[in-house]
Amino acid sequence: MEDAINTVPPDAWPLITIMFNVTCVVTALWLAWTIFIIWRRRASNLTAVRGARANRNAAPDFLSVDEKARKSALARGEAYEKTLNQRDLDEAKAAELKLRKKESLVARIGRLVSFGMALFSLASMISGTVFQVSIMGRYWEQYSAGERLMAVIQEHPIGVAVTVGVILFNIVTFVSSRKWES
Repeated sequence: MEDAINTVPPDAWPLITIMFNVTCVVTALWLAWTIFIIWRRRASNLTAVRGARANRNAAPDFLSVDEKARKSALARGEAYEKTLNQRDLDEAKAAELKLRKKESLVARIGRLVSFGMALFSLASMISGTVFQVSIMGRYWEQYSAGERLMAVIQEHPIGVAVTVGVILFNIVTFVSSRKWES
């Protein structure tokens, strides 16, 4: 054995060491994987393929139908479905009433004040921008009313966007909170 080891060239030893380490790692992974599969089968109560036996006399249970039990089960299922539907309707009504009750007079007034302040901010921004003393003459001479509005939007896009956003939010909230039923 020692003579065989001595005949190996010294340049081959790094490759032999690498191959030995790779073999050890692959063996460890294979062993860990095998143990994992065995534990999983035992935990899941699975039978290995080679351990299964064929039962030639096996017949599935669903081939014979008990009509009486089937009709009874269908009736119980329909009754349960009606109970669930009624409960869902009751929960939806209760949630809707809770939302309606949650919004107090103070919240409604606050939303109305917010809407009014957004409109006031938009109006004051437009009037303040359009009627500034230093640029009023230029606006009146160069732009029509629509062009003046576009100039305000171009000069103050963030302010206009925030104000329009607040107004749209309040309008959507107002419309969605009403029930437009006949």
